[in-house]
Amino acid sequence: MLELLKLRKKIDKIDTLLLKLLAKRIKLATIIGEIKWKKGLPICERERENKILELRRKEAQKIGISADLIEDILRRIICESYKYEQKKI
Repeated sequence: MLELLKLRKKIDKIDTLLLKLLAKRIKLATIIGEIKWKKGLPICERERENKILELRRKEAQKIGISADLIEDILRRIICESYKYEQKKI
């Protein structure tokens, strides 16, 4: 049981790191949104989005993670990022 607790603590630490990384990504998305707004660029860039998803799927497969899982996660993150990009500072 002690080993299980140790492993769960490690997962908890990784979850915290993931949250911090997502916060950094959101901050960058907000800055990118401001730049796009100033330059009159569209928030949504489907071509870039599709390219990112394709690349990350390949990376996931190389390291043994489900490409579908990564795509699902990234689509959700990208959707949220667009929301933050639309916010004006």
